[in-house]
Amino acid sequence: MAIHYRLCRFAYSRFFFPMFQTFPGHRTFHPVGFFLFFLFFCTTVSSSAQSYDAFLEPNRIVDISSPIRGRISRIHVREGDRVVAGQLLAELDTQVLQAQLASAEEAASFHGRIDSARAMVTMRKNRYAMLQELEKTGNARPQEMIRARTDLTVAKAELLSAKDDQKLKKLEADIIRARIEEKKLRSPVDGIVVKIYKEQAEHIGGVDQEGFITVVQPNPLKTLFHLPPRIATNMHVGDDVVVEINSILITALVDFISPVINAQSGTVEVRIVIDNSENHLLSGRRCILKDAVFGREMNQNMEIKNTDVQPAG
Repeated sequence: MAIHYRLCRFAYSRFFFPMFQTFPGHRTFHPVGFFLFFLFFCTTVSSSAQSYDAFLEPNRIVDISSPIRGRISRIHVREGDRVVAGQLLAELDTQVLQAQLASAEEAASFHGRIDSARAMVTMRKNRYAMLQELEKTGNARPQEMIRARTDLTVAKAELLSAKDDQKLKKLEADIIRARIEEKKLRSPVDGIVVKIYKEQAEHIGGVDQEGFITVVQPNPLKTLFHLPPRIATNMHVGDDVVVEINSILITALVDFISPVINAQSGTVEVRIVIDNSENHLLSGRRCILKDAVFGREMNQNMEIKNTDVQPAG
């Protein structure tokens, strides 16, 4: 700017001012001076309208695989399919686990031991009650009372043990069900399947660190700008900003402002999110921060909404 100013003064004193002086018989005109002034004006205006570039990114990129080594038995989606959180994407082979589950469920359904232990408790309880009545008349020996009481206690313990065994068998069945569910790969987010790296019958998981299915979440989109501190310090999380994408002006929201300045670049990272619920924006497009309007006054002054688009000025 200082160079432009000195250039301006030089052109004014040497060319521009004499351009309008009148001499006897003619008027002097210096096109060089006019050009220098025009160049100074254009560069000054352009420098005051500085913009910042970045690229749109999905909100999340998830590489889905399995922590357990297994063979792919079925793939339920194709590349380009839209999925919702929790939707089944693929299944690994579970034949062995299904057999184990059937055995565990059958064992958990058996009530024979419990019924037998319950009958024994009833019998021991009746015998002990009978001896108590005989004891009142002096017809029951102390040793018989002690034995009957002990037998009843043992019978109750057997019944409790039978019930505990049945609970353990049910828990074993639950564990096998959880292992089967672990081999069902589901989408953790609403998004789009962008890549499937394996085919049916191939093995995944275990020591194989390669992903199986990649799902991206395109709404909202985000972009990371590296701004000068003088601009970043005047922004706040939740502020509205105006960005240009594909020659369209769109409202975005400030989501994060780094509390530190990058020592190498001297800039501050500012993350901006853009509503893409209508899926009219594509990840990877260039995003230009044209202007920032802070607070709720942006919508009142510029009347730009997330669903409204206008030709870029």
